Amino acid sequence: MGSLTDRYVSATVRELAQDQRDDVDRELRGTIEDMVEARLDTDAATDREEAERAVLVELGDPVRLAAGYTGRPLHLIGPAVYPEWRRLVTLLVTVISPIAAVGTLVVRLFVDDVATDGVGPAFGSAALAGLTTAFHVVFWTTLVFAILERAQPGTGVMGWTPDQLPDAPSSRRSVGRSEAVFSVVALVVMALAVVWQETSSPVRVRGEAVPVLDPALWSGWLPLFLVLLAAHAALVLGALRARRWTWTTVGVGVALDLAVAALLVGLAQTDRLYDPAFVAALVDGGWATAGRDLRVATVLGVVVVTVWDQVETARRMRSR
Repeated sequence: MGSLTDRYVSATVRELAQDQRDDVDRELRGTIEDMVEARLDTDAATDREEAERAVLVELGDPVRLAAGYTGRPLHLIGPAVYPEWRRLVTLLVTVISPIAAVGTLVVRLFVDDVATDGVGPAFGSAALAGLTTAFHVVFWTTLVFAILERAQPGTGVMGWTPDQLPDAPSSRRSVGRSEAVFSVVALVVMALAVVWQETSSPVRVRGEAVPVLDPALWSGWLPLFLVLLAAHAALVLGALRARRWTWTTVGVGVALDLAVAALLVGLAQTDRLYDPAFVAALVDGGWATAGRDLRVATVLGVVVVTVWDQVETARRMRSR
Protein backbone atom coordinates (compact mmCIF):
# COMPACT_ATOMS: atom_id res chain seq x y z
CA MET A 1 0.00 0.00 0.00
CA GLY A 2 2.99 2.33 0.56
CA SER A 3 3.71 4.85 3.25
CA LEU A 4 1.64 7.96 3.85
CA THR A 5 4.31 10.02 2.13
CA ASP A 6 4.30 7.76 -0.94
CA ARG A 7 0.53 7.96 -1.20
CA TYR A 8 0.53 11.74 -0.67
CA VAL A 9 3.23 12.38 -3.29
CA SER A 10 1.50 10.07 -5.75
CA ALA A 11 -1.85 11.83 -5.26
CA THR A 12 -0.16 15.19 -5.84
CA VAL A 13 1.93 14.46 -8.93
CA ARG A 14 -0.92 12.68 -10.74
CA GLU A 15 -2.58 16.11 -11.05
CA LEU A 16 0.48 17.53 -12.84
CA ALA A 17 1.72 17.43 -16.40
CA GLN A 18 4.09 14.59 -17.21
CA ASP A 19 7.14 16.86 -17.56
CA GLN A 20 6.61 18.26 -14.03
CA ARG A 21 6.09 15.05 -12.11
CA ASP A 22 9.68 13.94 -11.50
CA ASP A 23 10.86 17.35 -10.29
CA VAL A 24 7.85 17.86 -8.02
CA ASP A 25 8.17 14.30 -6.71
CA ARG A 26 11.76 14.90 -5.56
CA GLU A 27 11.02 18.39 -4.23
CA LEU A 28 7.93 17.33 -2.31
CA ARG A 29 9.60 14.27 -0.74
CA GLY A 30 12.48 16.47 0.39
CA THR A 31 10.10 19.02 1.86
CA ILE A 32 8.16 16.38 3.75
CA GLU A 33 11.37 14.78 5.09
CA ASP A 34 12.68 18.15 6.30
CA MET A 35 9.38 18.99 8.01
CA VAL A 36 9.26 15.57 9.69
CA GLU A 37 12.83 15.90 10.99
CA ALA A 38 12.06 19.42 12.28
CA ARG A 39 9.10 18.10 14.26
CA LEU A 40 11.17 15.28 15.74
CA ASP A 41 14.01 17.64 16.67
CA THR A 42 11.67 19.99 18.52
CA ASP A 43 9.83 17.14 20.23
CA ALA A 44 6.59 18.23 18.51
CA ALA A 45 5.90 14.55 17.82
CA THR A 46 6.67 11.43 19.84
CA ASP A 47 7.54 9.21 16.84
CA ARG A 48 8.12 9.41 13.10
CA GLU A 49 4.68 8.13 12.10
CA GLU A 50 2.96 10.82 14.18
CA ALA A 51 5.29 13.51 12.76
CA GLU A 52 4.65 12.33 9.20
CA ARG A 53 0.86 12.45 9.65
CA ALA A 54 1.03 15.93 11.19
CA VAL A 55 3.18 17.20 8.30
CA LEU A 56 0.76 15.91 5.67
CA VAL A 57 -2.16 17.50 7.51
CA GLU A 58 -0.26 20.78 7.51
CA LEU A 59 0.45 20.55 3.76
CA GLY A 60 -3.25 19.97 3.10
CA ASP A 61 -5.23 18.38 0.30
CA PRO A 62 -2.88 17.13 -2.47
CA VAL A 63 -5.25 18.44 -5.15
CA ARG A 64 -4.98 21.95 -3.70
CA LEU A 65 -1.19 21.58 -3.40
CA ALA A 66 -0.92 20.46 -7.02
CA ALA A 67 -2.96 23.47 -8.12
CA GLY A 68 -0.28 25.67 -6.54
CA TYR A 69 2.30 24.17 -8.92
CA THR A 70 0.14 24.49 -12.05
CA GLY A 71 -1.77 27.70 -11.33
CA ARG A 72 -4.99 25.86 -12.21
CA PRO A 73 -8.06 27.43 -10.52
CA LEU A 74 -9.98 25.37 -7.98
CA HIS A 75 -13.26 27.22 -8.52
CA LEU A 76 -15.84 27.09 -11.28
CA ILE A 77 -16.27 30.85 -11.61
CA GLY A 78 -13.48 32.89 -10.06
CA PRO A 79 -13.33 36.51 -8.90
CA ALA A 80 -11.77 37.64 -12.20
CA VAL A 81 -14.93 36.87 -14.21
CA TYR A 82 -17.65 36.63 -11.55
CA PRO A 83 -18.93 40.24 -11.91
CA GLU A 84 -19.30 39.84 -15.69
CA TRP A 85 -20.92 36.42 -15.27
CA ARG A 86 -23.46 37.77 -12.77
CA ARG A 87 -24.39 40.79 -14.92
CA LEU A 88 -24.85 38.65 -18.03
CA VAL A 89 -26.84 35.92 -16.27
CA THR A 90 -29.13 38.49 -14.65
CA LEU A 91 -29.77 40.18 -17.99
CA LEU A 92 -30.42 36.95 -19.90
CA VAL A 93 -32.68 35.43 -17.25
CA THR A 94 -34.83 38.55 -16.86
CA VAL A 95 -35.24 38.89 -20.64
CA ILE A 96 -35.28 35.36 -22.09
CA SER A 97 -37.20 33.50 -19.38
CA PRO A 98 -40.34 35.71 -19.56
CA ILE A 99 -40.25 35.46 -23.38
CA ALA A 100 -40.13 31.66 -23.16
CA ALA A 101 -42.95 31.58 -20.60
CA VAL A 102 -45.22 33.92 -22.59
CA GLY A 103 -44.44 32.10 -25.84
CA THR A 104 -45.36 28.76 -24.31
CA LEU A 105 -48.55 30.24 -22.87
CA VAL A 106 -49.53 31.59 -26.29
CA VAL A 107 -49.00 28.18 -27.92
CA ARG A 108 -50.95 26.34 -25.24
CA LEU A 109 -53.85 28.80 -25.26
CA PHE A 110 -54.19 29.50 -28.98
CA VAL A 111 -52.79 26.41 -30.68
CA ASP A 112 -53.43 23.50 -28.32
CA ASP A 113 -56.93 22.52 -27.28
CA VAL A 114 -57.27 23.47 -23.62
CA ALA A 115 -61.01 22.91 -23.43
CA THR A 116 -60.59 19.43 -21.95
CA ASP A 117 -57.81 20.01 -19.44
CA GLY A 118 -58.60 23.65 -18.64
CA VAL A 119 -56.20 26.56 -18.42
CA GLY A 120 -54.30 25.30 -15.38
CA PRO A 121 -51.93 23.03 -17.35
CA ALA A 122 -51.32 25.83 -19.85
CA PHE A 123 -50.11 28.21 -17.14
CA GLY A 124 -48.19 25.36 -15.51
CA SER A 125 -46.40 24.63 -18.79
CA ALA A 126 -45.59 28.32 -19.18
CA ALA A 127 -44.09 28.49 -15.69
CA LEU A 128 -42.09 25.31 -16.31
CA ALA A 129 -40.81 26.70 -19.61
CA GLY A 130 -39.65 29.88 -17.87
CA LEU A 131 -37.86 27.93 -15.12
CA THR A 132 -36.28 25.51 -17.61
CA THR A 133 -35.06 28.37 -19.75
CA ALA A 134 -33.56 30.10 -16.71
CA PHE A 135 -31.78 26.86 -15.77
CA HIS A 136 -30.30 26.48 -19.26
CA VAL A 137 -29.23 30.12 -19.33
CA VAL A 138 -27.40 29.79 -16.02
CA PHE A 139 -25.86 26.42 -16.93
CA TRP A 140 -24.55 27.28 -20.41
CA THR A 141 -23.39 30.77 -19.43
CA THR A 142 -21.50 29.29 -16.47
CA LEU A 143 -19.93 26.64 -18.68
CA VAL A 144 -18.75 29.21 -21.24
CA PHE A 145 -17.30 31.49 -18.55
CA ALA A 146 -15.56 28.55 -16.84
CA ILE A 147 -13.90 27.56 -20.13
CA LEU A 148 -12.89 31.13 -20.95
CA GLU A 149 -11.43 31.70 -17.48
CA ARG A 150 -9.24 28.64 -17.82
CA ALA A 151 -8.17 29.66 -21.32
CA GLN A 152 -7.06 33.13 -20.14
CA PRO A 153 -6.60 32.90 -16.34
CA GLY A 154 -6.55 36.06 -14.27
CA THR A 155 -8.29 38.25 -16.83
CA GLY A 156 -11.90 39.18 -17.46
CA VAL A 157 -13.92 38.03 -20.44
CA MET A 158 -15.54 41.19 -21.79
CA GLY A 159 -13.68 43.85 -19.86
CA TRP A 160 -15.12 46.71 -17.84
CA THR A 161 -15.32 50.46 -18.40
CA PRO A 162 -16.95 53.25 -16.36
CA ASP A 163 -19.60 53.50 -19.09
CA GLN A 164 -21.13 50.31 -17.67
CA LEU A 165 -21.89 51.92 -14.32
CA PRO A 166 -25.65 52.09 -13.59
CA ASP A 167 -27.23 55.34 -12.57
CA ALA A 168 -27.20 55.94 -8.84
CA PRO A 169 -30.66 55.20 -7.39
CA SER A 170 -31.37 58.61 -5.92
CA SER A 171 -34.94 57.74 -4.94
CA ARG A 172 -37.78 55.29 -5.35
CA ARG A 173 -38.53 57.00 -8.66
CA SER A 174 -35.81 54.90 -10.28
CA VAL A 175 -37.04 52.13 -12.58
CA GLY A 176 -35.41 48.70 -12.25
CA ARG A 177 -35.21 46.18 -15.06
CA SER A 178 -37.01 43.47 -13.08
CA GLU A 179 -39.83 45.86 -12.19
CA ALA A 180 -40.28 46.87 -15.83
CA VAL A 181 -40.15 43.28 -17.11
CA PHE A 182 -42.74 42.15 -14.55
CA SER A 183 -45.09 45.00 -15.49
CA VAL A 184 -44.80 44.41 -19.23
CA VAL A 185 -45.25 40.64 -18.89
CA ALA A 186 -48.36 41.17 -16.73
CA LEU A 187 -49.82 43.52 -19.35
CA VAL A 188 -49.04 41.07 -22.16
CA VAL A 189 -50.65 38.19 -20.27
CA MET A 190 -53.74 40.32 -19.64
CA ALA A 191 -54.02 41.17 -23.33
CA LEU A 192 -53.55 37.53 -24.31
CA ALA A 193 -56.27 36.50 -21.86
CA VAL A 194 -58.72 38.91 -23.50
CA VAL A 195 -58.00 37.49 -26.97
CA TRP A 196 -57.85 33.90 -25.77
CA GLN A 197 -61.23 33.90 -24.04
CA GLU A 198 -62.74 34.84 -27.39
CA THR A 199 -60.85 32.42 -29.64
CA SER A 200 -60.27 29.41 -27.37
CA SER A 201 -62.69 29.70 -24.47
CA PRO A 202 -62.78 26.57 -22.28
CA VAL A 203 -66.37 27.36 -21.26
CA ARG A 204 -68.78 25.02 -23.04
CA VAL A 205 -72.57 25.26 -23.29
CA ARG A 206 -74.12 22.29 -25.07
CA GLY A 207 -70.77 21.60 -26.69
CA GLU A 208 -70.30 25.13 -28.00
CA ALA A 209 -67.53 27.43 -26.80
CA VAL A 210 -68.89 30.48 -24.97
CA PRO A 211 -66.68 33.57 -24.51
CA VAL A 212 -66.46 35.10 -21.05
CA LEU A 213 -66.70 38.68 -22.34
CA ASP A 214 -69.51 39.90 -24.59
CA PRO A 215 -68.41 39.42 -28.24
CA ALA A 216 -70.25 42.65 -29.13
CA LEU A 217 -67.49 44.56 -27.33
CA TRP A 218 -65.06 43.73 -30.15
CA SER A 219 -66.80 46.38 -32.23
CA GLY A 220 -65.05 49.07 -30.21
CA TRP A 221 -64.54 48.71 -26.46
CA LEU A 222 -62.22 45.69 -26.34
CA PRO A 223 -59.87 47.03 -29.06
CA LEU A 224 -59.73 50.26 -27.05
CA PHE A 225 -58.89 48.25 -23.93
CA LEU A 226 -56.03 46.50 -25.77
CA VAL A 227 -54.74 49.84 -27.04
CA LEU A 228 -54.71 51.17 -23.47
CA LEU A 229 -52.74 48.12 -22.32
CA ALA A 230 -50.24 48.58 -25.16
CA ALA A 231 -49.87 52.25 -24.28
CA HIS A 232 -49.20 51.34 -20.65
CA ALA A 233 -46.53 48.82 -21.71
CA ALA A 234 -44.89 51.45 -23.93
CA LEU A 235 -44.95 53.90 -21.00
CA VAL A 236 -43.17 51.40 -18.72
CA LEU A 237 -40.51 50.73 -21.36
CA GLY A 238 -40.04 54.46 -21.83
CA ALA A 239 -39.57 54.94 -18.09
CA LEU A 240 -37.07 52.07 -18.08
CA ARG A 241 -35.10 53.73 -20.86
CA ALA A 242 -35.09 57.02 -18.92
CA ARG A 243 -34.26 55.01 -15.74
CA ARG A 244 -36.77 56.92 -13.64
CA TRP A 245 -40.36 58.01 -13.34
CA THR A 246 -41.01 61.69 -14.02
CA TRP A 247 -44.10 63.74 -13.29
CA THR A 248 -44.94 63.56 -17.00
CA THR A 249 -44.77 59.78 -17.24
CA VAL A 250 -46.64 59.42 -13.94
CA GLY A 251 -49.37 61.73 -15.19
CA VAL A 252 -49.76 59.67 -18.36
CA GLY A 253 -49.80 56.49 -16.28
CA VAL A 254 -52.52 57.81 -13.99
CA ALA A 255 -54.59 58.84 -17.01
CA LEU A 256 -54.24 55.36 -18.51
CA ASP A 257 -55.17 53.70 -15.21
CA LEU A 258 -58.26 55.87 -14.84
CA ALA A 259 -59.26 55.25 -18.47
CA VAL A 260 -59.03 51.47 -18.01
CA ALA A 261 -60.91 51.65 -14.71
CA ALA A 262 -63.67 53.83 -16.19
CA LEU A 263 -64.01 51.48 -19.16
CA LEU A 264 -64.31 48.32 -17.07
CA VAL A 265 -66.53 49.82 -14.37
CA GLY A 266 -68.83 51.41 -16.94
CA LEU A 267 -69.26 48.16 -18.86
CA ALA A 268 -69.76 46.12 -15.68
CA GLN A 269 -72.33 48.53 -14.21
CA THR A 270 -74.40 48.42 -17.40
CA ASP A 271 -74.16 44.61 -17.64
CA ARG A 272 -72.33 44.80 -20.96
CA LEU A 273 -68.98 43.32 -19.89
CA TYR A 274 -69.80 39.61 -19.67
CA ASP A 275 -71.36 37.48 -22.39
CA PRO A 276 -75.04 36.87 -21.53
CA ALA A 277 -74.62 33.23 -22.56
CA PHE A 278 -71.74 32.88 -20.11
CA VAL A 279 -73.79 34.39 -17.27
CA ALA A 280 -76.76 32.20 -18.19
CA ALA A 281 -74.53 29.11 -18.05
CA LEU A 282 -73.46 30.06 -14.52
CA VAL A 283 -77.09 30.57 -13.49
CA ASP A 284 -78.08 27.23 -14.99
CA GLY A 285 -75.21 25.65 -13.07
CA GLY A 286 -76.74 26.78 -9.77
CA TRP A 287 -75.24 30.25 -9.28
CA ALA A 288 -78.53 32.15 -9.20
CA THR A 289 -77.01 35.59 -8.54
CA ALA A 290 -74.08 35.23 -10.97
CA GLY A 291 -74.86 38.44 -12.87
CA ARG A 292 -75.01 40.61 -9.76
CA ASP A 293 -72.02 38.96 -8.07
CA LEU A 294 -69.83 39.31 -11.16
CA ARG A 295 -70.79 42.97 -11.48
CA VAL A 296 -70.04 43.77 -7.83
CA ALA A 297 -66.80 41.76 -7.80
CA THR A 298 -65.56 43.40 -11.01
CA VAL A 299 -66.32 46.94 -9.88
CA LEU A 300 -64.86 46.37 -6.42
CA GLY A 301 -61.72 44.68 -7.80
CA VAL A 302 -61.07 47.42 -10.38
CA VAL A 303 -61.58 50.20 -7.81
CA VAL A 304 -59.31 48.56 -5.21
CA VAL A 305 -56.50 47.87 -7.70
CA THR A 306 -56.72 51.35 -9.20
CA VAL A 307 -56.71 53.13 -5.84
CA TRP A 308 -53.84 51.00 -4.57
CA ASP A 309 -51.82 51.75 -7.70
CA GLN A 310 -52.35 55.48 -7.30
CA VAL A 311 -51.38 55.36 -3.62
CA GLU A 312 -48.15 53.55 -4.51
CA THR A 313 -47.47 56.07 -7.28
CA ALA A 314 -47.96 58.97 -4.86
CA ARG A 315 -45.59 57.40 -2.34
CA ARG A 316 -42.99 56.88 -5.05
CA MET A 317 -43.13 60.46 -6.28
CA ARG A 318 -43.04 61.95 -2.77
CA SER A 319 -39.77 60.16 -1.97
CA ARG A 320 -36.51 62.01 -2.58
